[in-house]
Amino acid sequence: MTSDLAWHRATEGFSGAVVWRGDDSTNTPRVALKGWPIGVSAERVRQIHLWMSRAAHLPFVPAVFTGTHGSTAVFADGRFWDACRWVPGEPRALLTETEVCAACDAIAQLHLCWPLAPARGPCRGVLNRIEVLTEHRARFDDWNRVLPAVAPELDSLLRRAVKVVRRCADPAISALRPWSARPLVSRPVLRDLRSEHVLFTADRVTGIIDFGAMAIDHPAIDLARFLGESSSARDAIFSAGLSAYRSAAVLDAPDEFVHLLARTGIVCSVLGWLVRLVVRREPVPRPTATAARLTHLLTRAEEITHF
Repeated sequence: MTSDLAWHRATEGFSGAVVWRGDDSTNTPRVALKGWPIGVSAERVRQIHLWMSRAAHLPFVPAVFTGTHGSTAVFADGRFWDACRWVPGEPRALLTETEVCAACDAIAQLHLCWPLAPARGPCRGVLNRIEVLTEHRARFDDWNRVLPAVAPELDSLLRRAVKVVRRCADPAISALRPWSARPLVSRPVLRDLRSEHVLFTADRVTGIIDFGAMAIDHPAIDLARFLGESSSARDAIFSAGLSAYRSAAVLDAPDEFVHLLARTGIVCSVLGWLVRLVVRREPVPRPTATAARLTHLLTRAEEITHF
């Protein structure tokens, strides 16, 4: 399958995964060869592959290839590897209303491929947000007084990040608490559905990529992640996206819940970078790309006036 392909390293994300693109003799991309982050278990990879297989009939979902050994993943060089069909298209820097609606319709089609959990329960995304915001509240004052240097490209951004989380943490927790015990449906969702993971050809969705963060949660988690980062400052487009989703699938929560998840999710993403870079002191192999990602999140977070 891959012996006659020319391989090129694809742009890296921030998860620790590595991706190679296999092009055919006409320089057309055919295969995505992914090395999962070190430490991801075989059981985790198999479960995600099972979920992907249930959605493989959708033209924008990468099909996972099975090797000659009968498995969809192999272990080599300290990590699991898989190979998928390379889906065409490019992400959009600023999505139009038409593109947002097309993406939300595609998200609905994807969700409908996966079964609902047998019982309703609290939204895992709500509980996770409350937990992370509460866990790190005690650090905010220390960070405000002394923030260690990380990288020249990032230090001023991290100071902005501290201001954001100090301002937003308590109001976010207060807004989330009424939802923490509300019984809602859940099913497999992507959980990391950023706008760069939705690929377009013209105004059609031709690819949704990066299923590595999948878990059982409320479908609004995917809508909040996608709409929160791509159109949170454009209420009309946000609402149009929700309407497009509701036209294709049931969403058992009001629009206000998706807005709440979007706003609090952005704040938690900013906090997540503080934890990674300041608490865990993770290395920063791509400081320019990290700065661009953090700048995008801060721009969104600094627009938040209420939850």
